[in-house]
Amino acid sequence: MTRLLVVRATRLLCRGVLAALRIEVRHEGAPADRPTHDGPALWVANHLSWIDIVAMLGHHQCTFVAKDDVRRWPLVGTLGRALGVIWIDRTRKRDLLRTIPLLGDALRSGCRVILFPEGTTTLGHSVLPFRSSLVEAAVQAGVPVVPVALSVSADRGGGETLCWVGDETLWAHLRRLVFVRGAVFTIRVLPALAPGPSRKVQSHAARACIVTARRQPAAQRAVAWDASAFAKQNFRPMDSSDLEIAR
Repeated sequence: MTRLLVVRATRLLCRGVLAALRIEVRHEGAPADRPTHDGPALWVANHLSWIDIVAMLGHHQCTFVAKDDVRRWPLVGTLGRALGVIWIDRTRKRDLLRTIPLLGDALRSGCRVILFPEGTTTLGHSVLPFRSSLVEAAVQAGVPVVPVALSVSADRGGGETLCWVGDETLWAHLRRLVFVRGAVFTIRVLPALAPGPSRKVQSHAARACIVTARRQPAAQRAVAWDASAFAKQNFRPMDSSDLEIAR
């Protein structure tokens, strides 16, 4: 009961933050109340800002994989523990040995967990290569991988103003957001991937879905991708350019 109250309170808090910043959240593809997959799943998304987490928590019942240093933010650490956030120290590769089993346990217990496999935020012009290590938890747990395409736009200040990159502090970013007008944050939940033979196949397929969805008109229906189509590809380090998907 306590966990449910925390989830509901967090949803209201996140929606309040978005309203205070005058950021409208829109859904494309699957509506928020009818997602493509209702059970446990690993949702993988491109990463633009801390707003990604606020928007997702405000409209979906989920938890996250997050960088360990975020745990020290005021209030965030407390809420994260209550919501079952899985913390990872990205500066230590060996921390994967601890994190992957924790993520797998969360997925098997029925959680919907959101992962940002780019490992950093961007200005949204392209989707960086996906780090596939944590996707192994979904493969081992036998749960679907669901691609989620995030994008931002604004009438005044430009969509890039909503993105949070580099060494900018949170407070500096909040001050910039005050001057943004007509801000729209779009969440597009795509169909779950067909099971793939490996984490690299699933990661490559999820990234391809996200890149393709960000190019499609809003009204165009999302089509499920068969991850097995990528199984025989040569998994070289991917270029950060979206052009590789169009070839």
